[in-house]
Amino acid sequence: MEQHVKQTLAYEQNEERPGQRKKFIRDLFDDIVPTYDLLNRVLSCGIDRGWRKSLVKMGGDLRGRSVLDLCCGTGDQSRALRRAGASTVSLDFSLNMLKKGRQRGWLNHLSVAADASELPFKNNSFDLMTVAFGIRNIPDLDRFISEARRVLVPGGRLLVLELTRPVNRPAAFFYRIYLERLIPFVGGIISGKGFAYRYLSGTISSFPGPEGLSGMFLSQGWSDVSIHRKTMGVATILECSR
Repeated sequence: MEQHVKQTLAYEQNEERPGQRKKFIRDLFDDIVPTYDLLNRVLSCGIDRGWRKSLVKMGGDLRGRSVLDLCCGTGDQSRALRRAGASTVSLDFSLNMLKKGRQRGWLNHLSVAADASELPFKNNSFDLMTVAFGIRNIPDLDRFISEARRVLVPGGRLLVLELTRPVNRPAAFFYRIYLERLIPFVGGIISGKGFAYRYLSGTISSFPGPEGLSGMFLSQGWSDVSIHRKTMGVATILECSR
C-alpha cells in the first residue's frame, strides 16, 4: 500500500488516469471509516464545525429547497443541511462511509453511492449543491464541474468548502509543518493508517488554490465565483453561481 501511495501522489493531478485514482481513493476512504470523523475534529481542533456552519448559513433559507451534498462521507454536512430544513440528497462513492453514516443516523434513505463526476440525476434537479472537504479527491475535476452545473437549476449555486494554503507567510510556514508532520503523525497514531493521512495532507499541498479553482469554474460557463477565506486562509468556501 505504501508503494501505491507514492505512485498515486506522483500523478495526483494527471487527468489521464482518473479510473486508477478513483479506485485508490475509494479504497483509502473505505479503510479509514472507523476513525474518520474523530480525526477531523482532532486535527482541526474542532474548528471544522464552524466552517460547516458557515457553509450552511451561506445557503440562505433552505426550508423546502432541494440540496445535493456531494462527497458526503458519513453525513456530517448532510445532517446540518437537513436540520436547516433542506430536502437533502447525500452522495459519496465510499459505500463504507455511507453505511457508517446510516448507522449513526446522520444519513437517511436519500443517500446514494455514486461517482461525483457521473451524477445519476436529471438536468436542473437541485437548487443548491455542497461539497465539504471532498473536491480535492475528485480526479476528473473538469467533468465534475460540468456535471455539477448540469444538475443545478438556472441560478442555482454550488458551495465548496475545502482546506487551502494560507497566503500569509508566517501562517503558511507553520501550516506546512502541520501538513507534513502533524497530520500524518496524529492520523497514524489514532487510525493506524499513517499512509492514508500522508496522502490526504499531500493533496492539500498539490491541489489548485482558490483562484485556480475559480478559473476552472468560470471557464466552463459558471456565471460567477466568490472566494471566502476562513481562519487565515486555512480553509476557503467557493460560492459558484450557475
